[in-house]
Amino acid sequence: MDRGRSARVLVRLLVLAVPAGLGVLGARPAAALVWPDVQERVEKDITAADPATRRSAARDLASLGPAKGGPLAVAALSDPDEDVRLAAADAAIRLRAADATDVVAGWLNAPDARLRRKACEVARALPNARAVAPLSRTLGDPDSEVRAAAAEALGSQASPEAVPPLLGRLDDSAPVVRIQIAVALARLGDGRAVVPLVGKVQDSSADVREAVVRALGDLGDPRAAPSLVLALRDQVDEVRRDALEALGRMRAGDAVDAIAPFVADRSPTLRAAALAALGRIASVDAVRVLVRALGTGDDAGGGLDHTPLRDALVASGPVATAALAALLSGSPSPAEGASAACVLGAMHAHAQAAVLVGALRRGVLAPPAALHALAGAGTSADVPVVLEFLEDPSPFVRGEALGAAAALLDPVHPDGRAVEPLEAMLRSPRLLPEERARIASLLGRTGAPRAAPLLSSLSQMTEPALREAAIEALGVLGPAGADDALLAALESPDAGERLRAAVALSEAGGPKARDALLTKLDHGGELDRAAVLTALGGILSRAPSDAAVEQLGRDLDLAAGAERDALVEALGRAPLASASNALDALGHAPEPADRQAAATLLAAHGGDATALAAARTLLADPFPDVRAQAAWSLGSIGDASDVARLAAIAGGADGDPAVNATAAIGRIAARVRDAGVATSALCPLARAAKPYVRANALAGVALVGARCGDGALERSVLLADPNEDARASAAAVVVRGDRAEDRRALDQCVRADPSGTVAARCRSQPSTPGRPHAVLVYVVGDAESTPRPRVSCAVLFADGMIRAARTDRRGAVFDPAAPEGWVMLRPPL
Repeated sequence: MDRGRSARVLVRLLVLAVPAGLGVLGARPAAALVWPDVQERVEKDITAADPATRRSAARDLASLGPAKGGPLAVAALSDPDEDVRLAAADAAIRLRAADATDVVAGWLNAPDARLRRKACEVARALPNARAVAPLSRTLGDPDSEVRAAAAEALGSQASPEAVPPLLGRLDDSAPVVRIQIAVALARLGDGRAVVPLVGKVQDSSADVREAVVRALGDLGDPRAAPSLVLALRDQVDEVRRDALEALGRMRAGDAVDAIAPFVADRSPTLRAAALAALGRIASVDAVRVLVRALGTGDDAGGGLDHTPLRDALVASGPVATAALAALLSGSPSPAEGASAACVLGAMHAHAQAAVLVGALRRGVLAPPAALHALAGAGTSADVPVVLEFLEDPSPFVRGEALGAAAALLDPVHPDGRAVEPLEAMLRSPRLLPEERARIASLLGRTGAPRAAPLLSSLSQMTEPALREAAIEALGVLGPAGADDALLAALESPDAGERLRAAVALSEAGGPKARDALLTKLDHGGELDRAAVLTALGGILSRAPSDAAVEQLGRDLDLAAGAERDALVEALGRAPLASASNALDALGHAPEPADRQAAATLLAAHGGDATALAAARTLLADPFPDVRAQAAWSLGSIGDASDVARLAAIAGGADGDPAVNATAAIGRIAARVRDAGVATSALCPLARAAKPYVRANALAGVALVGARCGDGALERSVLLADPNEDARASAAAVVVRGDRAEDRRALDQCVRADPSGTVAARCRSQPSTPGRPHAVLVYVVGDAESTPRPRVSCAVLFADGMIRAARTDRRGAVFDPAAPEGWVMLRPPL
């Protein structure tokens, strides 16, 4: 959910567990994971006289990090012991030691095949134009595995000089080599490879034919289409499947008639490939074949779940909407109607909402399918239609109606029409408890102030689920005079309910609640101070008060530990000069944790000269955690004049400050709409050794809508970077491109990337993040129940930026200006 005030409520307080696979939070960058004496031992042992000692040291080189370990690994590549050299090569790959490829090029003539293969691995991981010639000669190596490795490495060099030697070995005697040559040629994307590859479509090896067909699809050249159609007659299913996929990727409209019979093939794999191909071709003829298949085969069930056919129609885009609308305007079978409606809903075809309602009224479209489709394709005008089904005898229909109402109601655009029908439905005896809670949530989504009294009464009900939903809904509703009800909920004996009330107050509380909460803090007694301060922060961001800032400042003088950070957050969110002055003073405190908290809250004071000057000052703090948070805040409040100082930090050795400074440059460039800043400052950082710096650099390029030169850099990161987040950021850049090379890279990403997240990014452009809002993330270790203070973590936000941080004394990471949308935890550097 990413719309309106409700999204801010849901994201305002997050408790993120640390999965076991993410490692130990609290870890610092790689070099800091090793004790100094261990670093000294490795540096000493790598030059020891004993080969066994050097081997052990070589295996530990990667733990030293790029700055220390990289040069040592490159030096060890010349060790007289082969095992030391092999281990050093692995370390050089992990550390991305740029000079390693030049050193190992000499290994390509070594007697030991292990060294020759490893040299190819290094060249593949660390491309270097000077490696093309020696790798080309290695295509004639007597060892087929070495030849295959050389072909793979040549495909990673991004050099047109690699194409002729690869083409010259297409008839290699070993199928494994021919396969790697086809893969390499596809990766290089050079049109000279098309005709020679066409000649290998009928290779004697099925595995080679499969690789060739896939490569032709990657190249996307229409000259290959006739040969791919011929490959549809291959005796091997895998070859036919890849030929179908290839024809789809090259959008071969002339191949629709050849593909169409596979829609009804007895093989599920071939059926799915044919449907996907037709969806990608997306011509009128292709859509006609797909629409004709609705309600048949795998799509005959008439349910509401995805089917390959429905997914293909969704992929075909707007060209299918007219045909689907025409089908629903006639007399489709129940299965055809359900499928057509679900596709229109998934396509968010708002212009066809009237067609869906008409089909529902005529009885040719069942209510569950119609409501399910309206959740995606409907508009606010369709809310009354949805409300008619809230009291349907069927729980299934009621559930779809509730879901559609939740999708169509937006508290940012109040719609009071739903209040009375929802109130009447609450009196229905057939409602299940969970349905009553969902109705309470819908009352909040109406955004209508007159829903507040009803929600206030529901917040006092005995049903826990209903009561909690009503409290959350009051927060979604926004300021509507419900302070008394939420203040009462803040007194609940249940900690979870107090937290919900605090979040709701932070979103909806007004001056009355502000003053009442300040009085509670002043008088002490039995009090959930954490909940009160959580509520106060949000209230003060909307209803600031100098008196409140002054009182919280006095409390801060006596506070320690977790409460100290909560107080800084509460007073720092007030958009007042008194608050920015207090943060400026705190930025000079002797305790680094105080300065870190001040640096974080400065992001809430855009346009305030005092806050901007304080952030720039803290950018030079002696503690890296403070510098990192100052850099992050400058991303929200800085201007173009800050780019130079941030770029110096982004290119520095300190991990967390570098990561956050890179993100700040991207956000500043996006805010001032300066593509030149993105390309000049960020594109070089896309080659940095630190993976989150690479990820943030390309995320910034994507935010601005720029490209790095001809796009080769981001395509290289997309296809070869070992870090998932860097590849995802590269995808966000490449997916906006319209070059043939971009399409080939995206196709390869969708088909082969090991991360589903990255593959999804390669399918469609990311949505633009909404307006900023406050986020508080509590970091909890795996199998633990309490947040972990003062540990390292990284947080990924919806605009693709990664924030490197250390949790505060509460075990939390606060961001007063996070982009609207999802939040994910990432392992620290």
